[in-house]
Amino acid sequence: MKHRDRMNPEGDAKKKSHEHLQFLLDSHEEILEHIRQLNDWWKELDERGMPKYGEMGTRMEGLKKLLSKHFCDEEQEGYFKPLMDESPGFCIMVPDFQKKHKEFLTRIDDFSTRLKQSEPPFQNWNEALQELQGLLDELRNNENEEIQRVREAFENSSPDQSS
Repeated sequence: MKHRDRMNPEGDAKKKSHEHLQFLLDSHEEILEHIRQLNDWWKELDERGMPKYGEMGTRMEGLKKLLSKHFCDEEQEGYFKPLMDESPGFCIMVPDFQKKHKEFLTRIDDFSTRLKQSEPPFQNWNEALQELQGLLDELRNNENEEIQRVREAFENSSPDQSS
């Protein structure tokens, strides 16, 4: 005798979407935590008056590596696949994500390279800090926007919403 509870492909698809959405949100949280740690470290050095341009460049490379993997997963539909299956209109957002991702990685790479130069092209540590803050603020806003768009796509594709 088959039980209806066990044979619910629609419920299984929704559960998988929830899992993928949670995986995406966890990845975003990991990035936001990394950004917070960069900010804390930079501010601590600033308070002590101990600029470490090269080390910051290396730390920015770590952020770039984390973002590269995250962006690649998003662009390969790894995170978005269940949402795209349920809501094909969501796929129009992916090219926009790809363009922004490439721009962020290029900017982070450029900033890191300049930080690691033997004579960094910044007038002082504060100038470099301001550039970092601008870059991290934009990245944080981008990640939050992506989270919101993914949530909206998920909510719009959820079977419970189509009554």
